[in-house]
Order: sequence, then structure tokens, then C-alpha cells
Amino acid sequence: MAVSDKQPLVIVGGGMAGAMLALLLRRHGAGSVVLVESHPLTLPETPPLTPSFDARSTALSAGTLAVLDELGLGLAIREHAAAIGTVHVSRQSRLGLTRLSAQEEGVDQLGVVVENRWLGFVLLGALFSDDAITVRAPDALTGMRRLEYGYQVSLSSGDTLHTPLLIAADGARSKTREWLGISARDHDTGHDALIANLSLASSHEGIAYERFLNEGPLAFLPLPDQRFALVWTGPREQVAQWMAMSEQDALAQLQARSPAGAPRLTGLGERQRYPLVLTESCAQVVPHGVVVGNAAHTLHPVAGQGFNLTVRDLQALACTVGGSDHPGSLRTLQAFASRREKDQALIGQASRWVPELFRVQHPLFAHSRQLGLVALDILPGLRSGFAKRAMGL
Repeated sequence: MAVSDKQPLVIVGGGMAGAMLALLLRRHGAGSVVLVESHPLTLPETPPLTPSFDARSTALSAGTLAVLDELGLGLAIREHAAAIGTVHVSRQSRLGLTRLSAQEEGVDQLGVVVENRWLGFVLLGALFSDDAITVRAPDALTGMRRLEYGYQVSLSSGDTLHTPLLIAADGARSKTREWLGISARDHDTGHDALIANLSLASSHEGIAYERFLNEGPLAFLPLPDQRFALVWTGPREQVAQWMAMSEQDALAQLQARSPAGAPRLTGLGERQRYPLVLTESCAQVVPHGVVVGNAAHTLHPVAGQGFNLTVRDLQALACTVGGSDHPGSLRTLQAFASRREKDQALIGQASRWVPELFRVQHPLFAHSRQLGLVALDILPGLRSGFAKRAMGL
């Protein structure tokens, strides 16, 4: 009998990436999975359906929705998500505009935007419904020892686990990644992102807006109940000023930067900020170990590709190791890493360079940028290729 038939695959980190991976591993043949999370994970007695001004949101591409459909969760997610029918991309004070349209791509929607608390509720419900997934929360790794066929890990609860594959999904500052002997590179952009929810005077009609400003990208993402999810990026000092403004002054600043045709903004919810420090692990696989999610790579929020890239990683990993008799073998894990290398490199480079390109003020660059946006709008084939990449298809 193979080692993997007896021992569970262990995931450290119970966020969206860890939860999705546990479900995907089971879907693709893993006999048992243990999910270790340092914070309590409990399913609320009632679904979190009340519209909130204080919730973070995630844009889910068509490709991510297809994975959720495979898990039987897509319908529940769509119930309380806002569909993206059109993406409107523009540059402040310049010619150049492009629209990516679901109708043009022959699909019902380019993606959806869902509040994290609802996405988490659906994922946790699925986790707790699978008897072969053990959720250890709150619990944490306190030590690990390499064995011939995997790892022995010690938990703060006093328990010990043996696993043929240890998966680090515990975020950009991953301790598990360090214990696996994998280092990471940080790139501090000097910018922060401000996130909040906005109320609107009229319907957003399923349009997502991405606007490139001199200080950085601004995104309005459609939410249910006539709201936008805001992602507003800029230099750290400027974001601090935005955070300190009154609601009325901040709304006025946003309205002045708002794209033409967007609904009038009427209210601004609780503001949160986080530094745009982009992390990339120097390796993603070692014998009997793998890093995923933000432990593997964090991206600039431009175009909302971070979680969608992660889901493609998770799907590939689950397909590769889920039914394997030797899920921790380096050969098996290197096959996964090779499959994901091109997509990760392309999305990572775009995440780093697109915001920088739009901040360059030289007239030649400015003119080239606008020609690029005009070209996307005029040439359907070019625009369609861009849209398919954004949809994760």
C-alpha cells in the first residue's frame, strides 16, 4: 500500500487558497486531508446576507467559476455575487479607452465579484461537509522533521501528524515556507492599496471600471445591491491622506477621478489599507513540500488576477497529486511546477509592469499607451485575446 493511502495530505493555512485546495484535492482523489489554521474556523449559524460596507471582495474570473462549478459550489457563489458583463479600461485625461464585453466573447459573463465573507461561508460549509477533511483550528505548526517518505509535523495542540506532502498556504509571510527551506523575494512598490465599498446613485449595470491615474490604478468593481468594491492605489503618503479624509472629501476625490459614464458615488464605507509588497518564493516545490497562494506569489491588485492565478495553480496541483500514490515525490511536484511556470510568469510580469508603464509621464510613453488602448478597442482579435487571458480561459 502506498504511503499516501494511509497518511493525510496536510495543508497549513485555512484561508481561501487552503480551503479551495482541500476541496480540490478530495475532488481529484486524495483519500484524506488535514487543514491546519491558527485562527478559529467556524461556520456562522446564519448566512451572511446583509449588504455590508465593511466587507472585502474578490473578482472571480470565468475560469475560477468553472472550478467552483466542478466542486458543486458555483451556483451558491453566483446567488450572492454581481456579474461582470463589461470591463471598461481608461486613462485619466487622455484619449484611449477599451471595453471588454461578455457578449463579444460569446459568454454570459466575464466573471463575478463576491464578498469574501460569502465566499468563505460557502467554502467552509463544503469543508465541514466532507468527513475526509479534518479542520484543525485554532492550531498551528510548532515544528517539523523530514522523514524518508515525507514529514512529521508537531502541532501546538500537542498532536503529531505524518504526511507525504506538506503544503504551505499560510500567506506571504509564510512560516511553513521557511521551514521547508524555501526563501522568498520581496519587492516593496512604495505604494499602498485602499479598499472600501461604495454606494451608488444608480445601477452599475454589471460594468467593472479600471482607470489608470498618474498615482496608480483605480478600480470600481460591481457588487450586489447597487454598490461598488473600491480598490484605490497610490504612493504610501498619498494613501495615508486619503485614509485621513472625511467621507465627504474622499468621495469628492473619487468622483473627480471617476470614469465617464460611471454611476454617481453616494456613500463610502469603512476604509482599509494594505502595503503593496509583492512577494515571490524562490522555489515552489521541494521533496514532499509545496507552496501555494500568497506564500508562492503576491500580485499587484491591477485587473484582480491574484486569486484567479492561485486557483489555476491549485487546480493543477490537485490534478497532479490528488490521486497519486507518491504525491510528495520531487518528480511529481516538478511536473506541477512546470505546468504552471508560463502562466505565472506572464501574469506576474503584467502585474508588475502595467501599473509602472501607466505612471511614466514622458510624452512618447503617454502617446504609446493611448495607442495601445485604442488598438485594443479597434482590433477585436487583440481585445479577445486579452479578455480570454483575464477570464483565465
